[in-house]
Amino acid sequence: MSNLGLSLPRSISLREQVTDALRNSILFGTLKPGQKLIERQICEEMGISRTVLREALQHLDAEGLLINARRGRSVIAIEMQQAREIEETREALERLIGEGFTRNATKAQVLELHAILAALEAAADERDALMKESEFFSLLAAGCGNKVAAGFFRQLNGRVIMLGRLSSKTGGKRGERLAELRAITEAIDAGDAIRAGALCAARAAGGRERAGHGRQGIAAVS
Repeated sequence: MSNLGLSLPRSISLREQVTDALRNSILFGTLKPGQKLIERQICEEMGISRTVLREALQHLDAEGLLINARRGRSVIAIEMQQAREIEETREALERLIGEGFTRNATKAQVLELHAILAALEAAADERDALMKESEFFSLLAAGCGNKVAAGFFRQLNGRVIMLGRLSSKTGGKRGERLAELRAITEAIDAGDAIRAGALCAARAAGGRERAGHGRQGIAAVS
């Protein structure tokens, strides 16, 4: 039996641990686009019951990371049309959460944003950088003052990371992306909600353009 590289930390609930481990393996690990998930194999490797696994899979279904068919679940493989739709939606959402965060975030949230940016600057590799970028925008969503927008962002975020992996392989250099996040943070610090939102939208549009140059479907990314 092949090893899926799945392991569990012990600081949160078992269902959350399983969900996080599977999500990370889909986004960065050994579970590839289009791969069928064999419940028995996953349960044996992680030492969990099928009940716990199925609860975790339901969460990943809701995030759009899985395809649920009659013959079982498999990891989503994002095709070109779906990628365009995700990226267009992302552009509108990131503008909204950037503006909302600037207007509604607490001082503690702004300080946390700076901490995430500092951690991104010190990221050891591309995986860590993408995770910190995801945390940056997840915090914008959490502090934007719009629960509906924040909910849509959470549902979309995993697929955005998948597309971000493709973008980083087709011209999206980390230094350029870091400069974009610095500019967004500066606009937030200045209290300029319109500029912060515009910079968020421009960043998303730039990622769409970069990914479009070489995309043959996300299934090509490993």
